[in-house]
Amino acid sequence: MSKFSNLLRLLILLRSKKRMKTKELAEALGVGERMVRKYMIDLSEANINIDSIPGPTGGYELKGYDYLLNLDINKEESVALQIAVKELKKSNNFSLIDFLVSLKDKIKVIDENRNKYEDYSNDNFIKPVSLNTEKENKFELDIQLASISNKKIKIKYESISSGDTMRVVRPYGIVTRNNQKYLIAFCEKREKIRIFKLVRIETVEILNENFTFPQDFSLKGFMKNYLGLFIDETISIRLLIKKPFSKSVSEGIFAENQIIVENEDGSILFQGTMSGKLDIIRWILSMNTSVTILEPIELKQEIKEILRRMLEVI
Repeated sequence: MSKFSNLLRLLILLRSKKRMKTKELAEALGVGERMVRKYMIDLSEANINIDSIPGPTGGYELKGYDYLLNLDINKEESVALQIAVKELKKSNNFSLIDFLVSLKDKIKVIDENRNKYEDYSNDNFIKPVSLNTEKENKFELDIQLASISNKKIKIKYESISSGDTMRVVRPYGIVTRNNQKYLIAFCEKREKIRIFKLVRIETVEILNENFTFPQDFSLKGFMKNYLGLFIDETISIRLLIKKPFSKSVSEGIFAENQIIVENEDGSILFQGTMSGKLDIIRWILSMNTSVTILEPIELKQEIKEILRRMLEVI
């Protein structure tokens, strides 16, 4: 394999693995360790920043971004390109449309990979796959356009509790949760931030009415303490979690103020404040006999009652 190909593979390995030792890189690339060190010098001369971390757990790390793999494309540029492709497809006199579609598809892959980091789903849950991705994608571009343009939208939404309703909302953005897409928006009818499942949106109309995006709001911050998409009371919990779930929980972030204390037997004490009681209960039940609820006692009694009722109907 050529030197150029090996350099690209090295960058991709570091991007996916985060940190790798010289020996690991040499084995993966099929070259000697001396050649790996030569590659590092070449990349450094190209202004690609790769740190060498000393110590037994050290290795090479790719810092920041590199233009070959990322291009530093922001959401606004991505949405603008998709809209341009959509408009140019209506015209028959643009000879380069196939190349533009190909570029749009490649950038979409970058966006999808980037969006995975915004998915705060709990790995202990079984993640459903959306059966209607066509419907999810139908209005996504219009919603993204309205979001970056600070335009209000009117949506027809199929609510489980109240059926079809018309809402005027201020779209703050779209997040992925459990492999499904949701619109986070300020609902003018409810006068609060609400979450709308994209597959339940029937129509979208971009209104000629601007809104001011709140400076203190961020999607990441909003989703921080939500295990799922149920928004209700905030609960401070303390759990004793044993193996095998103690390891996966200690590796994740489930609450912004979480505290995890590791015990000698491999168990952990978990403490944190979270919102969304239904999702908290589902999370706890997913760990079955590996978890003990220490606080609050009311939550413990509620889950006991749920299990009692389940035994009656099984």
